[in-house]
Amino acid sequence: MSMKMKFELLPNEIFIECFQYLNVPDIFYAFDGLNHRFSTLIRNIPLYLDFQQFRKSKFNQFFQIILSNPSIKHKIISLKLSNKGTRGQIHEFLSLFPLNEFINLRSLSLINLKDKNIEQLLPMLPLLSNLYYFSFTDLKYRTSEILSALSKSKLRILSIPEFQYGIAVFKKMLITSLTISYCRSHELCELFKYASMLKYLKIEDFSDYIQQYDLAKFPIEKAVYLKQLIVDYCMDDFEIVEQLLKRIPNLTIFTICAPDKIDMIDANRWQHLIESSLPHLRVFNFYFGFRFSHYYPKDILNELQQFQTNFWCEQHHWHTNYEITYDSASIYTIPYVWKQYTLVPTMNRYSYSNEFDNVTMFILSSKAIKDNSPYYFKNVKSLILRYEYDGGSIQDFYNLQTTQIKYLNKIVNLSNIKHLELTSACKTLLSPSSLLELLKELPYVSSLKCDSLKSFYNNHELCKCLNRKIKTLHFSCLFNGLYINSDEIDLLCKTFSNVEQLRTYIDKLDDLLSILRQCSKLSIINLTHINKHIYSWIEMNASKLNVYINFSSIISRDKEFLIVTSID
Repeated sequence: MSMKMKFELLPNEIFIECFQYLNVPDIFYAFDGLNHRFSTLIRNIPLYLDFQQFRKSKFNQFFQIILSNPSIKHKIISLKLSNKGTRGQIHEFLSLFPLNEFINLRSLSLINLKDKNIEQLLPMLPLLSNLYYFSFTDLKYRTSEILSALSKSKLRILSIPEFQYGIAVFKKMLITSLTISYCRSHELCELFKYASMLKYLKIEDFSDYIQQYDLAKFPIEKAVYLKQLIVDYCMDDFEIVEQLLKRIPNLTIFTICAPDKIDMIDANRWQHLIESSLPHLRVFNFYFGFRFSHYYPKDILNELQQFQTNFWCEQHHWHTNYEITYDSASIYTIPYVWKQYTLVPTMNRYSYSNEFDNVTMFILSSKAIKDNSPYYFKNVKSLILRYEYDGGSIQDFYNLQTTQIKYLNKIVNLSNIKHLELTSACKTLLSPSSLLELLKELPYVSSLKCDSLKSFYNNHELCKCLNRKIKTLHFSCLFNGLYINSDEIDLLCKTFSNVEQLRTYIDKLDDLLSILRQCSKLSIINLTHINKHIYSWIEMNASKLNVYINFSSIISRDKEFLIVTSID
């Protein structure tokens, strides 16, 4: 029996289960029109529609599918739209398809939401009666308007950038899970007053750089249902965190990262807080650290070791590693739960545990690449190579040789890496031949971030390898003070003719046209700063192109002044 026959004999239940993991346009591209069974099936299952980083041609193609089959809108239960890298996508989608036409929509995500999208969005949100999950990023200051429009919905899971006003709107909602990008201590206390049903809370940035909160003004309200609290980055003092935790009596899982707060490294103080106020705490993940800016604390080793006493290791099984470099000290629980880790050469490490399975972004100093490294990172997707300056002269730069590249396999699983980043100093560390050897060790790398590769273009084998592998290219540095040189454009286009996403800096329209002409597979170009001439051309021609051209500001000169106009 052929593979095709076996495949088509699978029951619909199997296909429906598999389709849950696929994006809707991909399902239609692969199965629509294949036969009557599949064409009918994909029009009668719950659909998950994600337009992030989506090619403009496929975006327009699926528009036509929806227009010709309006009933598909009733099957879409999850929708994700993005202005990031796809300029104006949210506006374009909402102009054709009002959200209230998606009567079964349960999940809505809007990435890089713009102020100009709000007038479209606000009348639609109250009509989404079945919405259970809602998320938007980047737009600030209008959160209360958006939430007010959703106050009568069935919303339970919410992710927002921040809130400065209108926190009382939570009193009308039954939010049980909240993620917020930036939050200050007084706002969080206000939240506890109104979002009384919260069970899960994640704060990506918890700090108040403007003023210190008056501890005497802390409200007495407690978040009695809150079981899990995650603070990705904390710059508030221990006293603030302590007062907040005292108002979460049933907390069972707590995760906090405070990479530059020395007052957090106080094991006895944490132990007293936990014993007196957090009787249900079962999981405690933390990363505490600080830099030696003006002094080296003589007792820092003793302070770190206090987290390895009986209370921590035996009673609660909260085990830790602690590390001391030439300019910093840190301690963290294991397994290491954060996604980013930096390995530097001058490091003293005080543990034999090696649990870094959660790390997907690995920042590695070239001088830390050794044959006998005790570290191993098996799930890294982004590898960032950098030069670690330790007071030596420019002649002390460490040349990354073929033997050292081979040692990488003993530190990181190279077969999972999709993105490679070379910091500006790495061009001194990497010869064309060593970069080629590195790329050969990365079988699935498809994304590269670097500054100019001009000195590498003469290596034919290296250019051939880059052309075959790299689909996403980011030139991270500005050239000649501002932009990439025009004489490098042809070399770039020839070397990376298969690139699909490009981020660079240009100041001549001819350079942009040359890139569009020579890199025919491009779907997204990010230019960051452009001049008025390029802006005018984009405004006139963008709708005709099969590529998104994104920019954040327009640069112009007025006599002796450089004027930067931000674009919403």
